[in-house]
Amino acid sequence: MDKSHTARQAELDLKAKEAALLEASRSPHTQRAMESAVRHFTMVYGGLLPCSGEELKDYLVHYAGELSVATLEQRRVLIGRWHREQGFNANPNDHALVKAVMRGIRRQYGQRQKQARPAPIRMIEQVVRHLDRTILEASDVMALKARRDKALLLTAFWFGLRSDELVRLRVCDVSFHEGQETPYMELYLSQSKTDREGRGQRRTLNALAALCPMAALQAWLAARFQGLELAGQPDSTMPLLAKVSRWGKVSDQPIHINSINKLLKTLLASAGVDPEDYSSHSMRRGIANWIMDSGASVAELTEWIGWRDTRTAMRYLDGKSSLPSKIIERHMAAQAWLENDASASGNR
Repeated sequence: MDKSHTARQAELDLKAKEAALLEASRSPHTQRAMESAVRHFTMVYGGLLPCSGEELKDYLVHYAGELSVATLEQRRVLIGRWHREQGFNANPNDHALVKAVMRGIRRQYGQRQKQARPAPIRMIEQVVRHLDRTILEASDVMALKARRDKALLLTAFWFGLRSDELVRLRVCDVSFHEGQETPYMELYLSQSKTDREGRGQRRTLNALAALCPMAALQAWLAARFQGLELAGQPDSTMPLLAKVSRWGKVSDQPIHINSINKLLKTLLASAGVDPEDYSSHSMRRGIANWIMDSGASVAELTEWIGWRDTRTAMRYLDGKSSLPSKIIERHMAAQAWLENDASASGNR
C-alpha cells in the first residue's frame, strides 16, 4: 500500500470521525425534530431542498391554519438550520416574505398553547400510596413494576426532569451517600435541553422523610439486582428505569420516551386520579409550583430546574404566582398582622 493511499485513508477516517462528533453534538430531540421537518417539507408537501425563501413562504402559507403556529414556527427554523448545516450560504429564513408571512400567521392563528396541569404534591402522595399497596399486596411481577414506577414518579417530580432526561438515566448516573450526617443522593444528567455544550449536570438531594426518591430508587435497584452490589458498580451503563416484561424480566433497554406519558396516565387512573390534562410535564410544573409555594425565589427555582432564564420559569407557574395575587396576599397578611397587634394591645 503506497503512502498516498494511506494518507487518503487517514483523511477519510478523520472526516468520518468529525461527522460522528458533529452528529453527537446534536441532542436526539433536535435531531428527530429536524428529520421530521425535512420529511414533511419534501415527502408530504412535495417541496425540494435546498429551497428559496419564496418556496418556504409558500409552504408556510399552504399549512397556515392547518398546522399549529408552534409547529410551523419550529419547522421554519429547522428547515433554515438544515440549510446552514448543509453549508448553503443562502438561508430561506432570512427572506423578508418568510418573516412577514410568519408574523401574519402568528397574529391570525396564534392562540395560547395548552399546557399540562401541574401535579400537586397531594396527588403525588395519592399515587405513591396506591403503589405502596401494590408492592405489599400484588404479585412479584406487579410489585417489581410498582417499585420502578414509584422511583420514576418521585425522581421525575423532585428533580423536575423531562421525559428524555428520565429515559436517558443509567444506573451509574445515580449515587447514594448514606455515610454523611445528612444522607443524600446525587443524580448526573449527561444531556439536557439547556445543556447545549454537553457538559453534563450534577444535582444533589437530601434524603426526605416522605416521598423520598432516594429511598424509592434504592428499593427499585435492590429488587432489580437482588441487592445493591451490582447497582453500585461505577461502570454500569444499564438504563436506570428499564422495561419490565409481563413475566418480570428486566430489559437492558430503557422505557421508551413515547411510553412515559401513557405510563403516568395509567398510574394516575389506577390511583383514582382523572389523568385528563396531565402529562410528564406535569411533574416539572408541579415541583416548580411547590418550590415557589415553599418560599423560594424565582432565581432559585430557575437554577434547580435548569432553565436558562426566569421568563421560562414564570411560564411554568400557576396564575396564583402572578404579581396581583402576590400583592393581595401581602396586603391580607399585613392586615391580619395589624389586627392581631391591635387585639394584643387592647388586652394589655
